[in-house]
Amino acid sequence: MLKFNSVQMPEPALDGITIKKEKVWSKNANRTATGKFVGDIICIKYTMDIRWPPLSGTDVAKIDSYLNMDSISVYFLDPGTNKYVTKNFYSATPSYPVYSYVNGVKTYHGVGVELIEI
Repeated sequence: MLKFNSVQMPEPALDGITIKKEKVWSKNANRTATGKFVGDIICIKYTMDIRWPPLSGTDVAKIDSYLNMDSISVYFLDPGTNKYVTKNFYSATPSYPVYSYVNGVKTYHGVGVELIEI
């Protein structure tokens, strides 16, 4: 289940969500003269790569309306806790590969975006 601003989004592709937990290190993070890494993790931020299966123009317009916002509240399953969480993200540049403009055919194939936690 994937929601943007509490609205259910079309189901992503079977292996269409990749979640990364990015460590944000303190300014003093570095390697010592002996090669040992020192520093402090100040927070963990999520990035998500989302890909959808073939979609209709209506579904793509629904997704696109949220990706044009300054930020999106995203509800998703956290792999670290196996519980649903809500985090705020902004979107990188989405892609909309056109498959067909024939009526009744799924219009877009492989729509995708990377979301970065604020």
